[in-house]
Amino acid sequence: MKWLAQLHKDWMAARKRRVTASVQPFRRDWEQLLEDAGIRSAEDQQAALREARQLAKFQLPPRKRNPRFIDKIIVPLESEAWLHQQFGTQPGAATQQHALEIVTAWSLKTHPLIPEAWSELCLRLESSFNIPGVLEPFRWLEPIRVNELLTLLFQITSREWPAGTLIRDASTHLGYDSKHLESRQSYLERALETLFGRETPLEAVGIQTSNSTLHYCGPLVLHFADHSKPLDLRYEAALSVAELEQTTHITTTARRLLTVENRKTTFLQLARADEHRSTLIVATSFPTQAVKLLLQKLPPSLPHHHFGDTDPSGWDILRKLREIRSASVQPFHMSWRPSAQAAPLTQRDLQIIDRLLTDARMADCHASLRAMQKSGTRGGFEQEALGRPSLNEWPFYAVM
Repeated sequence: MKWLAQLHKDWMAARKRRVTASVQPFRRDWEQLLEDAGIRSAEDQQAALREARQLAKFQLPPRKRNPRFIDKIIVPLESEAWLHQQFGTQPGAATQQHALEIVTAWSLKTHPLIPEAWSELCLRLESSFNIPGVLEPFRWLEPIRVNELLTLLFQITSREWPAGTLIRDASTHLGYDSKHLESRQSYLERALETLFGRETPLEAVGIQTSNSTLHYCGPLVLHFADHSKPLDLRYEAALSVAELEQTTHITTTARRLLTVENRKTTFLQLARADEHRSTLIVATSFPTQAVKLLLQKLPPSLPHHHFGDTDPSGWDILRKLREIRSASVQPFHMSWRPSAQAAPLTQRDLQIIDRLLTDARMADCHASLRAMQKSGTRGGFEQEALGRPSLNEWPFYAVM
């Protein structure tokens, strides 16, 4: 019955976000319901009316001025359970409870690599779903997807993937078909961002994807075997891996390269502040394949600075950039800053600090790393703590 399916759809749209019991029956204009269901002929409309009356689950009050015609269809409160049963749905409160049960089950699992971050994520999900609210990409209204995302998130972060592991190989290694992770890449990367508190592509955990993108602002010239392509975009632009792979080399009229960790705020602020176009600004929370290609194809003599967060993972991004680019990458406005509200260092944080302190390439950063290690906290590590750029050119901030 098309009209019944449409009624259920409209009713669920009105009811599904409610976790408290309804106190008013659901009402729908009868003629509009038929129109939305695609029931337009007089014969089909009469058949729909007969079906509605035979079900005896709904009220069909007539129009006051013309009682021959039905005014509305009303779903009494006592008929809601029947309507759920017909379409295999459940009330909002039951959906909420299902989502919370899934989160509770995952909170009981001990993550082998990041136990503190995993527990924190589960606590945040529980707090959000209890409101009920949404913690993207996790939505309490979609408990099955919540479980699927948590399953994949736990699986891909529970092992150290060899650098450059192809996404299809990772998918089959986890027991899925080869395209399973690709089809869910967007959701997974948003889930990784929620877990780690920073933009985290799959490449950050060692899984190489085929649609890596470079986000940048500033003058670039892409050189190909048969031509050159000058680009000079004012705000944010993007280049695909395919475009970068086809270039023989890349040049710029900018005096320096600045990689910036936070693409959603700091990168955009700096892009707008660079009035003289003297800095090529590139967003990278982690050096993806697209970022690697750019760094490998730019002139080695171009000075490279990196502006990132100063928690252990932020310093680790600097280390990764130094691995790729033979020239030294200089930290920009990066030093450990104490903070009374700072989060304590996790087991994973301490492991990263230990690794960084034994890396000769990070010797110039050891003072900040030891200060953080001694404090036992991450300090005031976020880029945003410096505020908006106060200068319209390099070095953008009046106070270092």
